[in-house]
Amino acid sequence: MGSNGHRPHRSRGVLQRLLGTDRSVAFVLSGGASLGSIQVGMLKALFEAGIKPDFLVGTSVGAVNAAWIAGWPSAEGIAKLEEIWLGLRREDVFPLGWAAATGLLGKTNHLFSNGALRNLLERNLPYERLENATVPVHVVTSELKSGRAVILSSGPTVPALLASSAIPGLFPPVTIGRRDLVDGGVANHTSIDAAVKLGARRIYVLPISYPWLYEEPTSALGMALQALARMVAQRLESEVAAYRDAAEITVIPPLEPMAVSPADFSHTGELIEHGYESARKMLVRRRTPRRQPELRPSTEASAA
Repeated sequence: MGSNGHRPHRSRGVLQRLLGTDRSVAFVLSGGASLGSIQVGMLKALFEAGIKPDFLVGTSVGAVNAAWIAGWPSAEGIAKLEEIWLGLRREDVFPLGWAAATGLLGKTNHLFSNGALRNLLERNLPYERLENATVPVHVVTSELKSGRAVILSSGPTVPALLASSAIPGLFPPVTIGRRDLVDGGVANHTSIDAAVKLGARRIYVLPISYPWLYEEPTSALGMALQALARMVAQRLESEVAAYRDAAEITVIPPLEPMAVSPADFSHTGELIEHGYESARKMLVRRRTPRRQPELRPSTEASAA
């Protein structure tokens, strides 16, 4: 599977599963279509600082990035992921065709075929089954009927990623077993709870910054997008608060919002650099010791 010339070394992941060794550091990657390129820069900064995951949890495009790094967890792997992202165009993920036309006419339940995304994944991912990744990876999907989160940790990789990325209305649901699965963001956009339940003691959250969260809506669509972004942000805040006693949680903050559409792949380079600078500055702040207040003699001591 894949033609990038890399095959994952399975020894670490297999030994961890067999021996039950501690897997305490988790990376949690959220979704956001083309905005997911920001996570490439974040990953680059984390690896440069010597921070590597014992396992990864990903949703939607975050699941795609997580699956790639799980198979090639190194600076070289991140460089290759960046190369792939820089080569992407809208039609590589959101191809216009008969599916869009029939979807608009109400004859199908989606606008885009997932065939282009499937081809992209099959062409690049170096392993066929999730359990064969070098580092364990867990893919967040949502059951279509109930809306509940379904975490996939084994089984064919590409169908799991297609399911996690199946934005309702845009891509078709993916049937795995007897369940129809859609985008993991329906159940949980940034699944900190899954990471905690899987045993994480230190969690690094790699979120997506939605530009319309900071804009004054001027249309019905703008109002809906801002409400959606606000809901995602509030869910993240509530999860951090709920699990802060169970794990040390670090959320990489965005430096500033970038006015980029999730379907626009022309700003990938800027977003990667944006994510890198955001993570690097956060890590520098964490390493910098706080200045201790100067001790000044009291008036009584001075008088003495």
